[in-house]
Amino acid sequence: MDPGRLDWDDIRLFLAIARAGTLTGAGKVLKLSQPTAGRRLRALEAACGVALFQRTAAGLQLTDEGEAMLLGAQRMEDEALSLQRQFAGSGEAVAGALRLSSSEWFAHLVLTPPVTAFAMRHPMVTVELIADFRLLSLDRREAELVFRFKPFDAPHIVQRRFTHIRYGLFAAPAYVEAHGFPAPGSDGEGHRLVMMDSQFDTLADVGWLRRRFPRARIAIRSNSREVQAVAATRGAGLAVLPVLLGQTYGLVAEPGVDVPPGRDIWLGYHADLKRLPRLRALVDHLVGSVADPL
Repeated sequence: MDPGRLDWDDIRLFLAIARAGTLTGAGKVLKLSQPTAGRRLRALEAACGVALFQRTAAGLQLTDEGEAMLLGAQRMEDEALSLQRQFAGSGEAVAGALRLSSSEWFAHLVLTPPVTAFAMRHPMVTVELIADFRLLSLDRREAELVFRFKPFDAPHIVQRRFTHIRYGLFAAPAYVEAHGFPAPGSDGEGHRLVMMDSQFDTLADVGWLRRRFPRARIAIRSNSREVQAVAATRGAGLAVLPVLLGQTYGLVAEPGVDVPPGRDIWLGYHADLKRLPRLRALVDHLVGSVADPL
């Protein structure tokens, strides 16, 4: 292998292919066409003198030599990203780009209004709000600010509890008129439920719903709270939703004191960016603009 023929772009391509498993997927990440990605991979393998990937029906799989290269490539990426974060964190002007990541309904109903106000107040800042179930990586600078439902466990992440989300049991007015809410102590027989899909069965509100109404029929499951809210408005059944979301969709909340457990929202950003003026300004603005609890 001739080390002089390798550069950071080669390593980025290698890592993108290893993660995506296809040239097309890697090309989307790096904004390359599939033929260009393939040509560059062939040149990289020629420079290394070994095959880094095995072509299979399931996609590109790392060879033993590729696995050995992966560890070093990841270390190079970590160092490069650390330098990028440090340089980004040294800026003085409230200007530049910021990417935020959160769940769909939270981005829509909670973050969009204050983010819009911030962008209007700071015209030199471009805010990209990614509403996605998959939260983006702070380490790889896929996002500068992430909102999620549990504390961050990495020591290099600066975090704070952002707000508390209250939940309620909701149904469409027509459903309540036709069926009412289950009577206290009822097992839910004769009712339908709209709830999170099976990968979220450990969530406290899912357990609350199942314990309270063990004989209710599950009509619809989804990993999207907004999908659940829309289904409930169409009369699909009873749904545990954030209070703000249920109210926004015009649903009726069950009266009484037996309410589903709430959840805290945490915000986090990489410690290398803690002196970045535009990020500090946005965090301060959001903390001052969003109610606690919601």
